[in-house]
Amino acid sequence: MVVDVDERTLDRPTGFAIRDPLPWSDLVEVVGTGEQTGYGHLFLPETSGRDAFATLAGLAAHTSTLRLGTGVVTTVSRRAATTGMAATTVHELSGGRLILGLGTGPAAPGALRRLRELVLALRRAFSGEVAETSDGERFRLDLRPPEPPPIWIAALGPAAARLAGEVADGVLLNWCPPERVAWARERIREGAERAGRDPSAVTVAVYVRACAGQDPEASALALGRAAGQYASYPAYRRQFEAVGLGEEARAAAAAFAAGRPEAVPKAIVRRCCLLGQASECSAGLDAYREAGADVPVVYPVPVMEPVSSILGTLFALAPHPAVSS
Repeated sequence: MVVDVDERTLDRPTGFAIRDPLPWSDLVEVVGTGEQTGYGHLFLPETSGRDAFATLAGLAAHTSTLRLGTGVVTTVSRRAATTGMAATTVHELSGGRLILGLGTGPAAPGALRRLRELVLALRRAFSGEVAETSDGERFRLDLRPPEPPPIWIAALGPAAARLAGEVADGVLLNWCPPERVAWARERIREGAERAGRDPSAVTVAVYVRACAGQDPEASALALGRAAGQYASYPAYRRQFEAVGLGEEARAAAAAFAAGRPEAVPKAIVRRCCLLGQASECSAGLDAYREAGADVPVVYPVPVMEPVSSILGTLFALAPHPAVSS
């Protein structure tokens, strides 16, 4: 069944991401609440929980206006043809609401080259052409969407941001303060101009971890634990260093390794996350918009009971707080 998409709801300025493997009925409730309260984009990071495409296909039947994004699937998790088939399936089931978010996966030599190659191969496949990759994969998609899904890529460093400007429809930033958005926009402009593209054609979205309107100590602990985990990854640690948080990132990684989230420096949480009352967090979200984010993406980090905590953060930062019955 093709769903009629309300154009007024497709480009709302706020998205949300759900990482936690909630029971299906709870996930449907959370996603439905997000849609009802005015969020325009949903992104599902693919970790070790549900398959992102299968989950979005299921959620397509429970939503009507949300853009449904993989946030992200990696070049190493599937063959190019499998990614293309999954994407066209979700795009069809949702009435054209998929955003195909792609990333490199673990840092490795040639990772960005493979990401570029995947984006270009999928564009050819979505247009009905035979696509081919350098590892010898050759494929054509029998199911062709009337309009291809937009392709967004995850970007941390300057080369990835320039690549987004060259070949992508959008970019997903992660774990950064607002000023990093302005920096990324400049790198995107460089890449777009090099490729003869309009930089404004690239949508800039940014994940923002948040615990809004909840117990401040518990929120700081939950966000500190998440910050410590990401600070332990070299690529993210380099990004923290680039925004002047190198010392804090090293301390956060050490605290995470020692199982002491309370020892994560407060500065890294305050610079890159939202916590506190709803008004304070809303102002923080606006700072990302002012820095150049087209779509700030609220990324709830649950405190204690996940469902009520995630809903609490989504309600606190909702574009339209009242849920219609």
